[in-house]
Amino acid sequence: MEGNMEDIILSYDEMASLRSFLIATVFNFFDAIEMETIGYYDSRDILTTASNIYSIIRFDIKEYKNPFSSKDCDIIKNCILHGQYGLGIYSNLKQLIDYETCDFSEVMDKLYLYIKENIHP
Repeated sequence: MEGNMEDIILSYDEMASLRSFLIATVFNFFDAIEMETIGYYDSRDILTTASNIYSIIRFDIKEYKNPFSSKDCDIIKNCILHGQYGLGIYSNLKQLIDYETCDFSEVMDKLYLYIKENIHP
């Protein structure tokens, strides 16, 4: 991390919801193809990020501080931009993405702002 960057801290529920959102983005065929076509990450990259999240989350860990690489952040940002802001994937699949106590709409906003201000200003 570089100087003056803020930390992002996510709960287990938020990480699980993010994983589900990334997978939902891939399963939305048109969005995954659109992202590949305009030169962003392909579905394998998105699924790798989802798999990385799955591999680090555990029930006994309550918080995850700065758990993402710069590439992960870029993938997450693009999935939020194209998956939600473009196509409304979360809005359509809210009941499948929200895990336990998480309202993923708030997490999306927090992630997008964090990435925009700290990773890709």
